Amino acid sequence: MTASYLGAALRCVDDFYAIMFRSWPSAVTRTQDTFTLSYSGDTRLTGANHLWPVTPDAVTLDAIDAAYAFFAAYNAAWSVVYTDTFMPAAREVLIACGFYRRWSSPLMVLDGPPRSLPRNRHVTPQRAESLHHLHDVARVMSDAFLTDRATNQRIARPDMLDHPDVTHYLIYDTGQPAACATVARSGTMAGVWNVGTAPRYRHKGYATTIMLALLDDLRADGCTATTLMASPSGQPLYEHLGYHTIGTTSYMGPPRRY
Repeated sequence: MTASYLGAALRCVDDFYAIMFRSWPSAVTRTQDTFTLSYSGDTRLTGANHLWPVTPDAVTLDAIDAAYAFFAAYNAAWSVVYTDTFMPAAREVLIACGFYRRWSSPLMVLDGPPRSLPRNRHVTPQRAESLHHLHDVARVMSDAFLTDRATNQRIARPDMLDHPDVTHYLIYDTGQPAACATVARSGTMAGVWNVGTAPRYRHKGYATTIMLALLDDLRADGCTATTLMASPSGQPLYEHLGYHTIGTTSYMGPPRRY
């Protein structure tokens, strides 16, 4: 599965960043032959301010020098993003240059229907269709992931309501936003992002319920393959649904040059 799905999964992740972050009005993107440099418009977003490799040999000393110069112009914190199964030599280059791991996540893929798991039948996941819904998506993200305003602005923003490849999902508990998820399609695959439940509503099966609902919708729309980057708390659920790990994606922070 790794070889057959890795390229599509990485394109799906890259397309998510293009849709959500590189399209922001103050964002700046520079595309090279082997890598992309992306500045999100916010100096603190170390995940979205990144060097994104396009080819397995993209992480070189020249590419790293280009990234230093690019992000220095904005005084922005940044990362090199790499997936070990796509570019196994990258880690050695980065460690030799003094880079450190900010965080890493399993890159997972599901092709076909998920395993049948119990749903919470007392709630009904719904698609975000209004500015009020987007506000509630941001509320859940802040509660579940401690995301800041800059991240919420870019992901749960008004133009995403009309984007043909983006769908936000919500679960309400007694009228209050309790859980959320985002789907971003990329060709024949869809990326699943920001599956989270506000702390006071956890352990009610909401993450399972919202995942099964969005996977149902994708299959009905002809999309059977999905990818995601799992958190430690979310990975067991995704494995129970039938997702398989095809690599580990790491975000590597640079050392101070001077």
